[in-house]
Amino acid sequence: MAPPKQGRKQAFGALRSLGSLRPGAAPMAIDFGVGSLKLLQLGGGDPPALVAAAELATPEDKLYDHAKRLRWQMEQLPKLVKKGSFKTTRAVCAIPTSTLFCKHLQFAPADGVSLKDQVEGAMPSQVGCGVDELLTRHFEVGESARGGKREVICFASGRAVVARLMYAIKSAKLEPVGIHNEFTALLAAFGHTLGEAGKDDQPTLYLDLGRGTTKILAARGGKMLFARAIQFGGLNLDETIVRQLKCSLSQARDQRLAMESIAPGDDAVFHAAPQPVETHDASGQGDECVAREPDQTEPGGQHAQSEHASPATATVSRVSRNIDLSEPVEILVDEVSMCLRYLRSTQPNERIQKLVFLGGESRHRPLCAEIARKLRLPAQAGDPVTRVARTGSEPCVGVDLTESQPGWAVAMGMCLSPTDL
Repeated sequence: MAPPKQGRKQAFGALRSLGSLRPGAAPMAIDFGVGSLKLLQLGGGDPPALVAAAELATPEDKLYDHAKRLRWQMEQLPKLVKKGSFKTTRAVCAIPTSTLFCKHLQFAPADGVSLKDQVEGAMPSQVGCGVDELLTRHFEVGESARGGKREVICFASGRAVVARLMYAIKSAKLEPVGIHNEFTALLAAFGHTLGEAGKDDQPTLYLDLGRGTTKILAARGGKMLFARAIQFGGLNLDETIVRQLKCSLSQARDQRLAMESIAPGDDAVFHAAPQPVETHDASGQGDECVAREPDQTEPGGQHAQSEHASPATATVSRVSRNIDLSEPVEILVDEVSMCLRYLRSTQPNERIQKLVFLGGESRHRPLCAEIARKLRLPAQAGDPVTRVARTGSEPCVGVDLTESQPGWAVAMGMCLSPTDL
């Protein structure tokens, strides 16, 4: 699906006009995620209104090969757009994290040389390719406590990757009007635009637990403080279960989602968290979710559930009690802790005050509670879609937006971001 040279030139020409805004219908957001392809369109107003949504799950045989998965999703895009009954031909998309280079660099002030020029000069050697092959963006964090240099978060993506995304959008008979990275989209999903932080904003750690990757984002208001993506997600947890139970990947996922604790005998994982896990919508309001054992005598409690549970469900529940995910969870926590230590060493005044979980894997509450307990942070479960106005008649293909959908934060953020092409 390589685009023709003429198409590449047109895509690059559009990308040079960053910052411009175009009037028109609200665009459709396209999220090429590992676990699924997501499309979302919102209307204007406050709160924004749902127009249409569609989701297509990634086949199991394409989960591990990012190039194969992305090619398949690009081929399926025109069909999903048609099936979703979207009311626009304008589209924005996010550069998949698997193709995005993200790194913190420090630069000393140089007379006559802008920070942008410094970043563009440094990135080719960091990525290992020529300057003409990259598109870069950067966000300045501030003066680093390490030697007084400027701390900068640098993002880069290959021009060929961006050209393929633009070509795929045009092949679906859509007009590309914006391209973002997933970190800026996450901030936008919670009502933050990149810029100076307000006085009342608290440094917050966003953990986007996805199927194939975990995005670690620290920010205060709209000011990005730290960003990193690690190749660790729900697939890693499922692979651990596959090895322990000798089952298929889909069976392992079912077993994991039925788990009430991360390891055998660890029954109080929810209660071990510093604070109850909460739901957190895009307006910043938190509502306490169930963080206690269900009353054994109440309807819906464990006794009531077990009376009506199917034999298959009961078998999954019994088997899941013997699964031990403590080792892979410890690996994930170590990676996050290392990021927090780096943030403290470079920005000692920006101490994280709260943790917000995002991503499809964050629906597994015992996992989130264990991470929060080990990080010793009050935690919330983020769901930006809760503030979207719905009538119930909007077309939703492959997704139920009346349920909690923390995995839609990137798509939501793109809908709320300005078009930049």
